[in-house]
Amino acid sequence: MNLSGKIYLYFIILLICSAVIAVAGIYGFQRLEPFVNTLNSANTQSIYYAEQMLSSISVKKDLKRFEENLKKAQNNITEVGEKEALDKISESYLPAFKGNKQIEDVTIDEIAEFSKINRVAMEHAGIKAKQIENIGIWIILFPSVFIWIIGIAFLKRLDRTYIKPIQELNDVIFEYNKGNLMRRCPSITISKDLQKLYDGINAILDSK
Repeated sequence: MNLSGKIYLYFIILLICSAVIAVAGIYGFQRLEPFVNTLNSANTQSIYYAEQMLSSISVKKDLKRFEENLKKAQNNITEVGEKEALDKISESYLPAFKGNKQIEDVTIDEIAEFSKINRVAMEHAGIKAKQIENIGIWIILFPSVFIWIIGIAFLKRLDRTYIKPIQELNDVIFEYNKGNLMRRCPSITISKDLQKLYDGINAILDSK
């Protein structure tokens, strides 16, 4: 591979690394979005239904309103334990509305448990969202550090393989122009293109 080809290859590698960082960052933060949305959707609705049921049974004694919100809650099950809590509420709410104080207390406790399930789920979703956010940051940070390392290694290789040899060539020509006829380009293992140039310059200087 010639000199220009190698330089293009190194830059292509850096561009690929940059693209990987961009894609990884986008993917990481896209994973965060569903958990954030969860905080404001099903669990929030279920907590609202629980509050409406509590109000209906303990304050307003509104059976129709209670049943409407119970049905909505049953159609909005998303968490483990919700169905069991709602089943118990369904079994006990009618006697509670008929004046059985003991059953009413049990029903209220079950409604509170149903609400607690959703509140805990929201807390867990918030923790999970934070965890994924942190993962997203590391997804971006780690490749960024990696590409810095690659960039530094590339610059060092460029300096060792091309910049210093070209500077050496410049020094040889400068010394020759000053009258130092013995200075020659060293025979070292560098790129084939530059080695050919070294050999050509040495041949010209030897012919003088």
